[in-house]
Amino acid sequence: MPGIGRHGPHSVSSKPSLNAASARLWPALWAVGSAALVLAARLREIRLHSGAVAINDQWKIEAADLLAPWLDGSLRPAAFFSPHFEHVPMWTRLLAWLEIVVTGRWDPFVQTTVNAALFATFCAVVVGWFAGRLRAFPAIFATAVVLGLATLPYAWENITWGFQSQFPLALLFLFLHVRGSWEHEPGSRSWWFAQAAGAAGLFTLAGMWMAPLAVLLSALWTRGGFSRWLWVPAGLTATGLAIIAVIKATAPSYGAFAQTASSPLQFLQAFVDLLGWPAGWPGAVAITMLPFALLAFQLRARREATPFDRVVLALGFWAVGQAAALAFARGADYSGYVSRYGELLAVLVLANALALVRLGTAGRRARCMGAIFGVAWTTVIGLGLHDISTGGHTAYFHAHAAEHNRARLVAVQAYLERHDRSRLEQPATRRVLYQDVNQITTLLDRPAFRALLPHEVDPANPPDLAGRAARALQRHTGALGLGALGLLLAGAVGAAATRRPSEPPPALEWRRDRWLPRGAFAVAAAAAAGLFAWPHPLTFDADERWRLFFHPPGSVGPLDYTIVSANSEQPAGRLAGTAPLSPEPLRHQFAGTDVDGPGFTCTAWSEPFPIDAPWFILPHAGWPIAHGNGLRLRVETAAGQLVQEIGCASTNPPNVEFSALDVSGFVGRRARVVLYDGRTESEGWVAAAPPITSAHPELARTLSTRFAHERLAPTHTALLWIATAALVVGLAASTLPRPDGSGKNISRRQ
Repeated sequence: MPGIGRHGPHSVSSKPSLNAASARLWPALWAVGSAALVLAARLREIRLHSGAVAINDQWKIEAADLLAPWLDGSLRPAAFFSPHFEHVPMWTRLLAWLEIVVTGRWDPFVQTTVNAALFATFCAVVVGWFAGRLRAFPAIFATAVVLGLATLPYAWENITWGFQSQFPLALLFLFLHVRGSWEHEPGSRSWWFAQAAGAAGLFTLAGMWMAPLAVLLSALWTRGGFSRWLWVPAGLTATGLAIIAVIKATAPSYGAFAQTASSPLQFLQAFVDLLGWPAGWPGAVAITMLPFALLAFQLRARREATPFDRVVLALGFWAVGQAAALAFARGADYSGYVSRYGELLAVLVLANALALVRLGTAGRRARCMGAIFGVAWTTVIGLGLHDISTGGHTAYFHAHAAEHNRARLVAVQAYLERHDRSRLEQPATRRVLYQDVNQITTLLDRPAFRALLPHEVDPANPPDLAGRAARALQRHTGALGLGALGLLLAGAVGAAATRRPSEPPPALEWRRDRWLPRGAFAVAAAAAAGLFAWPHPLTFDADERWRLFFHPPGSVGPLDYTIVSANSEQPAGRLAGTAPLSPEPLRHQFAGTDVDGPGFTCTAWSEPFPIDAPWFILPHAGWPIAHGNGLRLRVETAAGQLVQEIGCASTNPPNVEFSALDVSGFVGRRARVVLYDGRTESEGWVAAAPPITSAHPELARTLSTRFAHERLAPTHTALLWIATAALVVGLAASTLPRPDGSGKNISRRQ
């Protein structure tokens, strides 16, 4: 209290006010330094890998829907609220339009710079929040997590594409809504501001209706909160769901909603993998999600839970909901982590980091165990961030960004100078610019629109002040980063020296919640039972699982192939494992002709095998199987003379198919699989696994269904990790002290 210090209850001293000012100053410097460091890292990524020509959806969402009507004087407010798939990115449209109105240019470098500043602002408010409430070391740990999540280029789409402002805006609205809902008195002005932030978030990303829902869930979970004020976040949740329902009811049958998961296992695979972000290996969720799961159970029905803990709880609930929404809405097209969604999943990592910090406050034993597990957790997260920031899609983007930027620029300039559409119409250009060439040319034909293009795109337009400022800032990221690091260190050292965080959450008292061991044992049992949804439930090696799948009883393999003719010399056995299939263990089950790229052509025969059943089920793949390529079953006499070749029809996608071949008229003879590869286009290969004998052709359909199921085998491995971790947690939770009737913990001996 002001006026109460060590000089006595009635003395007035300047020291409390100085301490209060210091408690605010150091976290502020800490937060500003962190934000500036994030800004410097993102501006460097923009300078190295962004370009002056807008990309993809910007030509529709911004140029056609906003700029063209604005230039005509026909722009109406409703245009800002038009759906984009399941989203209503009103703030993104408004921001893009304001940037153009203020600067006079449609400049991706300005847009991405503003987006980087918005994301840095989000980081500033988050770091400033926990830096002012946590002790120095926990706050430093949490800051390191934030900086790792915010500075690495795994989110290259959101960093280098001007249209992606909806992501930093969504995160900023999320945090303002969740924090304000719990740290301010319901009904106060600040509390209503938090609800306004929740409403604003509905017009960024479709999943933002989960922000007020997360506040509701955290209130219900801890059995404390707003009483009659709960109707406000409940109303925001209902409004967000209603917006999506209207969009879905009026949307065409194709589009984003067509990618929904087609089976519970497909959803489970995507969901478990997303919860394990960024680790990327089956079962990582058992480590990445454990801190938040433990904190959630420690807070269950705890009315005295602090606003800090409830904010962490709400952030985690929201991020889990985002993972579930992505798994559902993109499950049918799920192929791993997508760059633009990484920042949403990063909130889950942040929630787990803060949960780890809070769990470590419950005594010396908890700190020791928390430190040991914290090292393992940080290692898993760090290695995952390294992998997705230096490999995969990020590595491909970095390798080809300059080439793609050049292709966009050259194509647009060719049309501006000579009305040459040829470059715009090239498939490679359309993939990296925009598919609808007429949309682009219609806009570029307008002098008023051309006047909005940056100087690099149209040299007839002079450089503008905002564009020069953005590019100058991007060129001096080194100096900005050094200054940011100085502020960050000053804030951290100052806060560590004072060691007086304002409004620190009290130490978390561990207790034995009866539902923690019950829930853990239930999860362990369900995960263990889920293993038996796969054949060979106790086989976890990927190579062995695929071997068992493609070599069941009745398989004639493995088969060696001999190249009968080819346009280049190849060693024996060269065709084994060359089909470009994924994952790699699957590839090893096939012989294929993708040896030296599309230039290689050949005819290859397998070794002969007997025909002793009326049907052969032949697993095969190819891209494409068309004129020049083919797959045949060659029926021969015992002397090797041709009796008949049976063709294997196929569609074009490079996936595995199972064809039923009728050989009932040739039982007793022998056969070979023959690969014909005569294509020399950009792609062309054919591959086959050993045939499987069968009494009925229906086995082909059965194997096709099982194959789709077997491709989800990483989930089978993940279930083992989840079952093991849940069992350990259940056993450990059973040893925690029990609370007495007053809610205080007592030991068993008492």
